[in-house]
Amino acid sequence: MAAKTQGGIRLSALCPKFLHTNSTSHTWPFSAVAELIDNAYDPDVSAKQIWIDKTVINDNICLTFTDNGNGMNTEKLHKMLSFGFSEKSVMNGRVPVGLYGNGFKSGSMRLGKDAIVFTKNGETMSVGLLSQTFLEVTKAEHVMVPIVTFNNQHILSTISDLKAILTHSLFPTEEKLLAELDAIMGKKGTRIIIWNLRRDKNEKTEFDFDKDKYDIRIPEDLDETGKRGYKKQERLDQIVPESDYSLRAYCSILYLKPRMQIILRGQKVKTQLVSKSLAFIERDIYRPKFLNAKTVRITFGFNCRNKDHYGIMMYHKNRLIKAYERVGCQLKANNMGVGVVGIIECNFLKPTHNKQDFDYTNEYRLTIAALGEKLNDYWNEMKAKKNEEYPLALPVEEIQKQPDQTWVQCDACLKWRKLPDGIEHLPEKWYCSLNPDPQFRDCNVPEEPEDDDLIHPTYEKTYKKNKDFKTFSAVSGKEAVPRALLPETSNASVKRPLLVSNRSVSSPHSDSDNRLTPGCVTPVSLKTPRLSERTFSNHDDDDDVIILEESSTPKPSADSDVPVVKTECINVDQEEKQIENSDVGEPCSATASDSKSEQLTSATQTDVPNLVVKKEEMEDETEIPIPSAEVEIKQHNANNLSETSADLGNELRNQLQLVNKEKEMYQNKCEVLTKQVETLEQRILEMNNKYVKKEMCHQSTETISSFAEENIHERSLAEVSVLYEQALEEIAKLKEQCSTLQNLKTECSKCADGESKSEVDEIAVQLDDVFRQLDKCSIERDSYKNEIEMLQVEKNKIACQCEELKGEIAQLKASIPQAVARANDSTTSNVEETVNFSDGESLKLRSLRVNVGQLLATIMPDLDLQQVNYDIDVVDEILGQVVEQMHEISST
Repeated sequence: MAAKTQGGIRLSALCPKFLHTNSTSHTWPFSAVAELIDNAYDPDVSAKQIWIDKTVINDNICLTFTDNGNGMNTEKLHKMLSFGFSEKSVMNGRVPVGLYGNGFKSGSMRLGKDAIVFTKNGETMSVGLLSQTFLEVTKAEHVMVPIVTFNNQHILSTISDLKAILTHSLFPTEEKLLAELDAIMGKKGTRIIIWNLRRDKNEKTEFDFDKDKYDIRIPEDLDETGKRGYKKQERLDQIVPESDYSLRAYCSILYLKPRMQIILRGQKVKTQLVSKSLAFIERDIYRPKFLNAKTVRITFGFNCRNKDHYGIMMYHKNRLIKAYERVGCQLKANNMGVGVVGIIECNFLKPTHNKQDFDYTNEYRLTIAALGEKLNDYWNEMKAKKNEEYPLALPVEEIQKQPDQTWVQCDACLKWRKLPDGIEHLPEKWYCSLNPDPQFRDCNVPEEPEDDDLIHPTYEKTYKKNKDFKTFSAVSGKEAVPRALLPETSNASVKRPLLVSNRSVSSPHSDSDNRLTPGCVTPVSLKTPRLSERTFSNHDDDDDVIILEESSTPKPSADSDVPVVKTECINVDQEEKQIENSDVGEPCSATASDSKSEQLTSATQTDVPNLVVKKEEMEDETEIPIPSAEVEIKQHNANNLSETSADLGNELRNQLQLVNKEKEMYQNKCEVLTKQVETLEQRILEMNNKYVKKEMCHQSTETISSFAEENIHERSLAEVSVLYEQALEEIAKLKEQCSTLQNLKTECSKCADGESKSEVDEIAVQLDDVFRQLDKCSIERDSYKNEIEMLQVEKNKIACQCEELKGEIAQLKASIPQAVARANDSTTSNVEETVNFSDGESLKLRSLRVNVGQLLATIMPDLDLQQVNYDIDVVDEILGQVVEQMHEISST
């Protein structure tokens, strides 16, 4: 091999085998197709439509890609067929997807061994060939790309290039090359034809063109369980989305905001705005440190089409890189995060060469971790909101959902327009002139602006705040203990502090994990001893005492008596038993104003023995002697509480207001029920008063006696009382049911908290098995549905064929009498006489008998025409028998 040099230095050579080696980066065939679509989408081409189809040329199955973009001249075509040349730049706000100058070579050679490119830019027309077969046949040592250029039907290239293309392509003549150039609609555009498609060991193409005539699919394979289905390598444990094996479904989500129409096998792909086609849409922000405080928008929502397809859709420069990437709670074997889809445009990450993944850098790992946390926040918030609004309804992932918004793309200007709610059916072709909104009824009007400068999330993460408060309230005894507002009981005058356990106080409709069950429990007596110097010197009763202050200002030291409120430690188990024994659904009958004005301490029980939390409140401005060490502890704890005490107090007041509102709501319901009972009583009395028995006899009337009236009145009162008692019993039953449901909910939460890790793992494994079985069942169901659809199509075809055969039979029946009449005329005229026909007449008779025989064969399938002698009257006799049978049938 003679090496080429430049300036005396050898140039690197490119072996023809590199074409195949380079294509192996595409392990998934649709990623190779996407490379060719990207070339038409990029701003230097800026095609409005691209047509993808399958055709057959010279008994070769081919894939064709035709766009109506700007086309290429000879120099650009040569760079496209070479390696590493990428001169793409941002034009009209559109960012190019191409990055490495390798997409066409790797994509086309992954789909087939040979590719030919036809392009025209309005001035010249060019044809280029990239063929592994051509390089193998010619035993080339370098990659050669013959290119032919036409100008007004005249060839401007060398004869060797033209001869190579005509010899080693599917188009052996110059006229056929020009015909393919004419197939490009308009003066500009590009057409790519790929043949010698990759095949498997059974010599079948890797694409299925027959299952759906408007789609290109990856055929199903048998997996280890014997079930058919296609799964990408990274989705072996997931339910496969349709975009993994259907090119139509993949093209519909290929771009975050589509700017080009894709026509696949003659039918337009219904592209969608992925970020606008979700339900319960909320937006969050991500501020990575490596972006210098720049914010990245993340959109979360629920998949409306299939809840089993969920995860993060990661785009780069508007192009899909990773689809349904599960993060956060979605990676666990449970129902958390099911149905949630997240969308992010990661322009700050670097995609791999095949544009199906990102380089595994530190930035990528940080981004995935942040996406997991934010998806968990969205899931918890949506679940909490749903439980507040519909506590007894289906889980949030099971609720039937509709997209929050409806968007449609204009077929003329390709702009996206938002439609009002309620519009379900759209025409096959939609234009801006059909928009109900007059503001956006013109194609010249730009699209609706989006809030690109998102600084804060669009939803408040109240669940996270409640969780933080819960964590704060569950700290050990040496930490700050939040104050609680004391409700008054209806049976005791002694006030009892609200126990703060490992749950935060919230409304009765909130999640069971965050609710402290309200109820009237047995009050605890409060001790108020006089404070003396023994309190600080004698520690026989309390080994470790922590003083919590109400204010950060240290108290002056003076000898005086101050009342001290001390709450005794209450066993949590004892408290829970008391709450279960009390009425859960019935709120305490304390007034809201008194409960808000009182402040008491909350006692917690820790693992450390003899550890009691005490809190002192000054009732007058007296001075007491305090040691210096205790003062330092007080000041330190007070400083720690100064920032959180106000927030916790406000939080508890808000929760108490919610409880009071709930109480008022129950009272209103009770009043409504009592009013309904009263109205029923009045109606019954009115009906009894009107009930008068009248009898006409000899123009006289008899009425019920006063004694009977009294009996009826007493009877109506008894019925009303019975109805009233029944209503009270039903109310009591409903209260009991509510209390049992609340107890069951609290017990379930306790059991969930008390389960060991091993039991949780076992349950997770069992759930994982169940989910896998469900996945298999759903796959079988889909396969059965597809088979039913295929059978339905075959049924329709057979029905059409039957209709055609019926029409032919009717025509044949209509022609039988005429044929019979002709035959009778020819036979009955000369029955006894022998007629000598000439040669021409005998041929006519024979041809007539042949036609009659074929007609009889349609009526009598068992008739073998090959054994019939048309020179004698066998056909005539058979025809006579058929005519007699037809007459008998018609007469009967």
